[in-house]
Amino acid sequence: MLSFLFLWAHYIEPNIILTQDKTIKGLGFNADVILISDIHLGLYKNEDYLQRVVNKINNISADYVVIAGDFTYKANVKDYKKYFKPLAHINKPIYAVRGNHDYRTSDKELLNVLKQYRVNIIENHIINFGTYQLAGLSDRLESHDDTSFLNKANKTKPILVLAHNPDSSDRLLPFNVPLLLAGHTHCGQVYLPFITNRLVIRTQHKFTCGYHEATDKTVPVFITPGIGEDNLPLRLFTPPTINILHLQK
Repeated sequence: MLSFLFLWAHYIEPNIILTQDKTIKGLGFNADVILISDIHLGLYKNEDYLQRVVNKINNISADYVVIAGDFTYKANVKDYKKYFKPLAHINKPIYAVRGNHDYRTSDKELLNVLKQYRVNIIENHIINFGTYQLAGLSDRLESHDDTSFLNKANKTKPILVLAHNPDSSDRLLPFNVPLLLAGHTHCGQVYLPFITNRLVIRTQHKFTCGYHEATDKTVPVFITPGIGEDNLPLRLFTPPTINILHLQK
């Protein structure tokens, strides 16, 4: 049994790409958004895998795509252009922030490559979509998720915030933020029911996966499982997932 679980977790599940719909109401605006995160190209995955992800995204109807950081994992800088070229073929606007792994490598070169492939990095920027605003936070672990730029947002319009780390939700209470979109946790990446909690990546506020209601310390958060791996080349009961979010008033 253990041998089967290892073979599944190492060879099969990491190469499954699910699509999952989720409707979230009470946000004050309407939008259909594709969310992915934690691509982690480099040590374990390459451009062929990303092309499979892009092919699926291009068959989904949505307003735009958001990428919640961690594009790389122990990737060689000289391979960035090759690895991320499939992003240029996404048939929708792309907005993104970097994650902690992206800051630990040649992030300036990564920024140049992503810009070349039409990926809009929106850290510390606010985009007006008419009935609502989209804003991007810098990474909590590597760049201290400064929210001061949100003081410039239109206070009468809700702000959909994109960040890598869901713990950034505790910085957003002073603002009109009905939802934070995040990744980072990989939904645990490895999950052993009845034996242990979700493993590999933990958060300060004990976030794991999916939708988390607001608390007295945090705004509502939706966390995507991500589509890549770090630390271990394994996924168990947490397959790579493209989330299609139907955000409604």
